Amino acid sequence: MPAQRAGATSYMTLLATALTRAGAEVTTADAAALWRLGRERSVDLVHLHWLEFIAPSDPAGAGGLIRTVLRQLRLIGLLLWLRLRGIGLVWTVHNLRPHEPVRPRAESLLSGAVSRISTSLVAHSGYARERILERWGSRVNVAVIPHGNYVGLFAPPHSTRAEIRRLLGIPEDAFVFLAFGQVRPYKRLTDLAGAFADVGGDDVRLLIVGKPVVAEEADRLRHAAADDPRIVLKLSEVPDDEVAGLHLCSDAAVLAYRDVFSSGALLLALSFGLPVVAPDVGTAAELARDGAGVLFGAEGLTDALDRMRAGDHAAQAQAATAVARQYGWDRVAAETMALYRRVLGLGLEPPGLSGRAA
Repeated sequence: MPAQRAGATSYMTLLATALTRAGAEVTTADAAALWRLGRERSVDLVHLHWLEFIAPSDPAGAGGLIRTVLRQLRLIGLLLWLRLRGIGLVWTVHNLRPHEPVRPRAESLLSGAVSRISTSLVAHSGYARERILERWGSRVNVAVIPHGNYVGLFAPPHSTRAEIRRLLGIPEDAFVFLAFGQVRPYKRLTDLAGAFADVGGDDVRLLIVGKPVVAEEADRLRHAAADDPRIVLKLSEVPDDEVAGLHLCSDAAVLAYRDVFSSGALLLALSFGLPVVAPDVGTAAELARDGAGVLFGAEGLTDALDRMRAGDHAAQAQAATAVARQYGWDRVAAETMALYRRVLGLGLEPPGLSGRAA
């Protein structure tokens, strides 16, 4: 859960496909389908992701609060009932809280309840595990299973690097920083634009690509970029067949977040051999190592951009690719299956599960 899967390269699709190769029978289910599966005992284990999509908050006044609480109570009741029926429950904690909280207190109470009901939680890094334990205490069981990479998952571009740059209005000899992914406030893209303004030279560009999730943030970003022609904005949804080309035409990726709890954009950049400029705390600091990144502190983003630009680009790209290749989806599936078996008390030897993981 949640039931909806996105495209072929979405996290949920890649995980489900890898688990199927590893021997699990995987299905997706909404709450109604899960009641049926639990009643029929035709499911061994339920794997939750992104609670805000399973029990979404309603912002519409008092009535919305009531609907939010009822959705959350229904989910909690369902999960308790599944546990009483001996069905395992795993929750991958992609974020400690929604990026754009609607009802922060209610959402916090829901995540706290699910953390206690779950047989095991999953974190994508040692840093994320420590943050989870700080929030919900040592009584929760947390396994560290990495986010999978995107090596070879996107079709190569039909155009050359020079042709893609020409279409974007980027000089062929410019050093290009790429900020890729949905435009949302927590990514601090306006702060990135401000830091980039202090980077000297006409032979450098900042390419910001992604679909705006918060319209006001996109407006702030356009305003921040208006005075610097070196900032190139492509604020729209990116089809899968353009992803490789946008990374091919770039030299480094930038994650201007305060910290990285878990990030598909980080693995995506490394998978394309792009070294990353990232915060010196969090999951990025664990992955952007051995020359694969340049880290910045609270006030040092401009300096980090300069240091990345001055680095050994060939060595950085090689290091980025080497880090990404450590996190293939078959490894993720094997570690996830091992966790499932521990949750179900099956040990580590059986080749698969008897039923399905929802």
